[in-house]
Amino acid sequence: MIQASAVLAALVVVPLLSSEAVSQAAPKIAALGSCSLSSGAVIPDCRLAYRSFGRLNAARDNTVLIGTWLLGRSDDWVPLLGSNAVVDTTKFHVVVVDAFADGLSSSPSNTAPAARGVFARLTIGDMVVAQHRLLHEHLGIDHLRAVVGFSMGGMQAFEWAVRYPTELDLAIPISGSPRVGTFDRLLWTKYLDEVGTGLSGLVAPEEAWLRVARLEALMLRTPSAVNSESWDSVEASIRSEAATLAKTWDLADFAAQLRAIRHYDAYQGIGGDIAHAASKVRSRLLIIHSPQDHIVTIEPSREFARMVSSDTLWVTSQCGHIALWCERDTIAAAIEKFMSSRR
Repeated sequence: MIQASAVLAALVVVPLLSSEAVSQAAPKIAALGSCSLSSGAVIPDCRLAYRSFGRLNAARDNTVLIGTWLLGRSDDWVPLLGSNAVVDTTKFHVVVVDAFADGLSSSPSNTAPAARGVFARLTIGDMVVAQHRLLHEHLGIDHLRAVVGFSMGGMQAFEWAVRYPTELDLAIPISGSPRVGTFDRLLWTKYLDEVGTGLSGLVAPEEAWLRVARLEALMLRTPSAVNSESWDSVEASIRSEAATLAKTWDLADFAAQLRAIRHYDAYQGIGGDIAHAASKVRSRLLIIHSPQDHIVTIEPSREFARMVSSDTLWVTSQCGHIALWCERDTIAAAIEKFMSSRR
């Protein structure tokens, strides 16, 4: 869960992109017709926004799919793409797909009021099924070199590995989880409580976003990292973050994604059994996580890593959930090595 907050602004060093990558960064909209959801609801006039970078090779086997994080959109991935970045767009054809309910793809905020209820039980699986349709029906891609994602995007990477086991070579979830832990679910419930105060009119939307920003500042990094800054600095960052969120996000969209995360379980569709889920996986996995992550806790990832004998990178970082930014060079090097190998 990241916005372009003052915290990130201080941490992110933007890599240079090739002119080719920049020229292909404009968003596209794919019209999918109707999207049937796992709840039985149907999104009418279903749309997915996405951005593409790099070139599809002649064999059509170098595509990397990236799903967006909570409170993130496809353009937020741009600073992490390019040569010597997290994913190298000079080697791979990268497709970054905006998740449902981010305000660009089909969302409560851009759906007719009478139809918005379809998002009440949106799932991570629904997001992945739509991505699968985008690739097959619109882009003519039937196999992926890799699926990469951070946080909620990492959950999508786990979902791909279990749901479409033969259609990707590699899955690289970063600070994601195959099943939310009890601590995580409590946290997402608290976020929903705060969002609900704004949706119900108990407080103004700006106040609801301020409450969300306080939770974000409390949970993104470790207590030691927060204590290293003054109260005034942290408070200023929180207020700046809240103002940005209020201008760029819709509370109903955020609530839909929160509910999808709160109930996420990659094993649910196959009886809730981790061993069965693990037995379905055919892709190689590199699971990247920080033990200091207080937003998406590490235990479910560790358990799944053992079950599928995946490669792992456990990153010790005071940045906790946002270790990808603070330890980016280490993480990028591990991803580059993993994606270049053909074993």
